[in-house]
Amino acid sequence: MKKLVTLLALVILLTGVSQAQIIQKGGSCMQIGFGFPSAMQMMSSVFKFTMNSADAGSSSSFKYKGFGPLHFRYDYMVGGRVGLGLSANYEHGNFKFTNTYSDLDDNMIKSVTKFDYSSVNAMARMNFHFIKNAEKIDIYYGFGVGYSHTRVKLEETLGGNVIDPIDQADIDDFNDYLNGIFKMFPVAFEEVLGLKVPFGSNAGMYFEVGYSKALCQLGFYAKIGGPRGFNSDKWQWF
Repeated sequence: MKKLVTLLALVILLTGVSQAQIIQKGGSCMQIGFGFPSAMQMMSSVFKFTMNSADAGSSSSFKYKGFGPLHFRYDYMVGGRVGLGLSANYEHGNFKFTNTYSDLDDNMIKSVTKFDYSSVNAMARMNFHFIKNAEKIDIYYGFGVGYSHTRVKLEETLGGNVIDPIDQADIDDFNDYLNGIFKMFPVAFEEVLGLKVPFGSNAGMYFEVGYSKALCQLGFYAKIGGPRGFNSDKWQWF
């Protein structure tokens, strides 16, 4: 986190002389960023802290592998302070629990439980910009609501073999139950406070804090059009 704050401060100092407007009525931009830490990552940290243990007769461990959340966003300024657009993000993660223990006959048993998670959100989003026609730094509040496509899958093996069909049926029922909940309430939302700092007249970086699958978000933005197209007489996308 200290490195992130240092990088952000350096960018502000290096780009403080920029006079091009970051936002203006009729302009639009694209953003791509990466979130951290996500709810899944925080949950994995809790599991890792509580489950990686061992005693004389048994041991347990936990591993997490994941990607994201990766964010994409389009924003169009309908006024000097208000922007409307689309926001989308993706995240995938896999939880792996391993337990080794001895049964009543002193045979060592190893069980492996995997929980796979994937989620794609698509939302309509509104941004309210506190500085009208901002040039050196843009501070804004963003809120989005839309559709969430989330799927989960639970798998379990015992001693390297497929588990009993009766137990497998219970696992399948549990998978159907969880996915049914996500299908019943497919709602996604995000609410953040953010800032943009320009590298030049056409692009820069942004930072957001709040909730959007993750507590923080860092990425880049680029203008894709406006009243004068990239604020330049030499460029005209539309």
